[in-house]
Amino acid sequence: MMPFSAILVVILLLAIALLHLLWAMGSHWPAADEATLAKTVVGSKGIKKMPPRLASLMVALVLTGAAHVVMAYAGLMQGFLLFQMYRILLVAMILVFSFRGLVAYVPQWRAMVPEQPFARFDQTRYGPLCILIAALLLDVALT
Repeated sequence: MMPFSAILVVILLLAIALLHLLWAMGSHWPAADEATLAKTVVGSKGIKKMPPRLASLMVALVLTGAAHVVMAYAGLMQGFLLFQMYRILLVAMILVFSFRGLVAYVPQWRAMVPEQPFARFDQTRYGPLCILIAALLLDVALT
């Protein structure tokens, strides 16, 4: 039986990938315009435009690949790598999402990405979401 955490983390990863795909196609959703979206999801000092669309597309592809790793590791689908490779990738994903979640509370990071509403969302939504994803991935790894 497949763990609920695997299903939940795959849904989260694919939902976030879909958002990045929309941005790669030029959408500003859920913001009204590009400047507001950039200040909401990137937060770099003085940002007025989103990063290149290719960057959003690459993030969407990486997140889709991460969902594939979870599905293959949890037995939701047939993988094309050796099982040990999926385990290594899963551990790497746990580390990356843990780091990203925790860095939201580091002063040096805050100085790099001070724009609002990103700075507030980073500590109240993005950071906690990354920590949740890391915890779900850890549950998948241990199940």
